[in-house]
Amino acid sequence: MTRPDVDRDRGAALILAIALVVMVGAISGGLAALVTSSLNNRSTLVLVRDREYAADAVVEQAITLVRAQSGTPLALCGTPGGFVVETFNSIAIRAEWRNACGVIRGSDGTVVAQRNVIFSACPSTGSACAEAAVVLRAQVNFEQSTGAVTRTYVQSWSFRS
Repeated sequence: MTRPDVDRDRGAALILAIALVVMVGAISGGLAALVTSSLNNRSTLVLVRDREYAADAVVEQAITLVRAQSGTPLALCGTPGGFVVETFNSIAIRAEWRNACGVIRGSDGTVVAQRNVIFSACPSTGSACAEAAVVLRAQVNFEQSTGAVTRTYVQSWSFRS
């Protein structure tokens, strides 16, 4: 005759083993889905990152070109702007700039021309940047003294993915 307290625990180890196998299977399935999703998203993220780095490099090159322009702020504010196209990370980027000049009062109360330039970068399509295609937009102030740029201030710098 068997004892009732011994029969009651019979099969408990089997249920625990099955539960453990199901739990390990569920965790493995979740990890496999996560790895697959991450691998699929990696190429998209690499493309976005490379495009942002390329846009950053081309805009910095455009800032250097604009900084090298000589003339008085008022004369330079009358120029239409320009563009440069370069390829970085196998991505062709077009950086355009336009003047957004204004006037301010100097510390001594005199009116001073303020030379601000807005830069926009987009993937190069052979034509001007469409607003929806702009990847990077920056506004830079060029402080000038006697026609030469003495300081450059980045007023804004933003990316759009």
